[in-house]
Amino acid sequence: MSESSRRIEHDAYGYRAMVAVAIPLAATVGCFSITLFTDRTLLMWYGPTSSAASMAAGNLYWAIACIPVTAMGFITPLAAMAMGKKRGRGAVALRVWSLLWQCLWFTLACVPAFALIGWMSPDLFEAFGHDVELADQEARYFQTLLLVAPASMLEAGLTAFFVGRRVTRPILQTNIASSVMNVGLDYWFIFGGLGLPAMGVFGAALATTIAMWFKVAVFVVMLMRLNSFGRHFPSAWRPSRHVMTEIIVPGSAIGLQQLIRSGLFSFVLLVIGAASVTGLAATSAALTMYQLLSIPAIGLGTAVTVVTGQALASKGIGLASDTIRRGMRLGLVVALTLAIALAAFPEPLLQIPLGGIGAQERDEIQPLAIRLMRFAAVYALVDVASLLLAASAKGIGKSFVILVATAIPGVVVVAGGWLLAPDGWLRNGSLVGEDQIVIHWWSVLVLWSTAQALLLAGSLCWSTKRTSDAALA
Repeated sequence: MSESSRRIEHDAYGYRAMVAVAIPLAATVGCFSITLFTDRTLLMWYGPTSSAASMAAGNLYWAIACIPVTAMGFITPLAAMAMGKKRGRGAVALRVWSLLWQCLWFTLACVPAFALIGWMSPDLFEAFGHDVELADQEARYFQTLLLVAPASMLEAGLTAFFVGRRVTRPILQTNIASSVMNVGLDYWFIFGGLGLPAMGVFGAALATTIAMWFKVAVFVVMLMRLNSFGRHFPSAWRPSRHVMTEIIVPGSAIGLQQLIRSGLFSFVLLVIGAASVTGLAATSAALTMYQLLSIPAIGLGTAVTVVTGQALASKGIGLASDTIRRGMRLGLVVALTLAIALAAFPEPLLQIPLGGIGAQERDEIQPLAIRLMRFAAVYALVDVASLLLAASAKGIGKSFVILVATAIPGVVVVAGGWLLAPDGWLRNGSLVGEDQIVIHWWSVLVLWSTAQALLLAGSLCWSTKRTSDAALA
């Protein structure tokens, strides 16, 4: 390979290309994280019970919606692979538009299922033994969020359309507008004003619903203004079982992985909530800060998927493996920075989610939240590793690996955590306190993510080596 060819290849698939895709995507994810952060922070100020309700119910919502939403997100690597293949621009555009139209048909097919789940959900949280007030707020938040599910599916497909083509500016601009709208509506709906009563968790969920559908509407308008929309509409709009299968089969494997992960994560949060409302509020504060600070890692993960997929389609597994290694090196820098921030500055960081609540409630929640921030620092190292390894596997089309690496360690570790849970144990003649129960379940989360990262790393190394050996044979 000539020097100029190497330079072109490095520019297209090297660190600079990955960072160029990751930065706007990180900013986009940042807008979404700011939405979640605003919800939970304002709800913490409204009342710790409301914040705890949004954490548990929000995770349960994602456990319900994650398969269809994540399946639509698989359009990203498919579009990236289409763009990486050397064929005519017209064929590539037709392929990408066809992928997008299948997202619309699948979303419409899922709407009745979401409606049925919403109708059946009122007694769900009381079944876990939650306090009546907490359970009531959780149910209202969950039911309202179900209105977001179809919009989230469409948004996943619409975002994938742009990301797979490395066109990120429209996504960033739309997410900024949606986030600004959500922040304003959050404050207005949660606390009331201008003729509206205070609506608490219902107001937060309603603000999210309006902002998400606004985002979808803007994406649709932008797409319809593209010249290729009208040019490929007659050929691309029809439902295609073949194309839908290409999306849903591997996408659902990743969605099932998200379901297992979110379901087990929701179970842990529900158990923490049953043991201690204060513990769930402290967990909410720590996780809120972790999610806010992990924005660059999530953007980098999507960039790894896109650039790896295009590298695989363009030059094969050798270039894809080099791209994966570059992504992991960048990920190590991000993970270490995140972990140091969480471990070194827990008190200043927690002033953000806890700064608006009363002194007595803050004194109850903050000591435990500080301890959990140090757990979050360890969790950050292994969780970012898992995220980037999964993004790499997704980029080379190995979605089943992600499912196995999540499900097996998750079920084993969480089941072991349940069997070994300290509820009711006697220590020095007294019952184990609520804080110890919360710490126990955070330890379970760290152990689970560690096992997942190790299994993903081993599977990815074996898979890339096997593919490389087959290519050389």
